[in-house]
Amino acid sequence: MGLFSKNKKIEATDVDFEELKFFRVTDSKGIYDYAEEIMHRYPIVLNFTDCLISEANEVLMFLSGVLYACDGEIVKIQDKIYLMAQKSDILGPTLTKFINDYKKK
Repeated sequence: MGLFSKNKKIEATDVDFEELKFFRVTDSKGIYDYAEEIMHRYPIVLNFTDCLISEANEVLMFLSGVLYACDGEIVKIQDKIYLMAQKSDILGPTLTKFINDYKKK
């Protein structure tokens, strides 16, 4: 009980595809807006193709901390394109289908 209890199984929750928000990142100015979307449980897709590597790393590092605090996860969809959402939403049918359809193999 308590500190060493077994991990709870994550229940899959479904989100509507309309709730998925897409952003083209060009710099780190919108970092807090992306964090707020994550904290409000909206799944987001970030496209870093027009962003410098240093700024993309800054955004990814910051949002990794936000996702950790919110029990979220990052999924690489393609080179420089990432899905960020709650773990339970990623297990749901909508985001699972999105990942399987667009993930580069």
